[in-house]
Amino acid sequence: MEAGKKNALFCCVASLICLWTTAYGELTAAGVNYEVEALMGFKNSLHDPHNILNWDEHAVDPCSWAMVTCSPDNFVTSLGAPSQRLSGTLSPYIGNLTNLQSL
Repeated sequence: MEAGKKNALFCCVASLICLWTTAYGELTAAGVNYEVEALMGFKNSLHDPHNILNWDEHAVDPCSWAMVTCSPDNFVTSLGAPSQRLSGTLSPYIGNLTNLQSL
């Protein structure tokens, strides 16, 4: 195989690997979005009398959930629940929201 074809093949394989890791890099070993897992841990540690955190643990993308704000890259950046009478302790799972800027 000539050098040009080897280079092209290498570039194609490298591109596919990059795309694969980008697509699946946000998932836990169980195939769950790590931010969904963190938010569910956060939710489960709180008492939510008005059920405002009616999030779906089977969702792939938490950016459409109530009280969740995301960056343009679809990372959770803010959680807001003013005057909703939430109580409880903050779950250590919140530390897995690495792009969280405000709570």
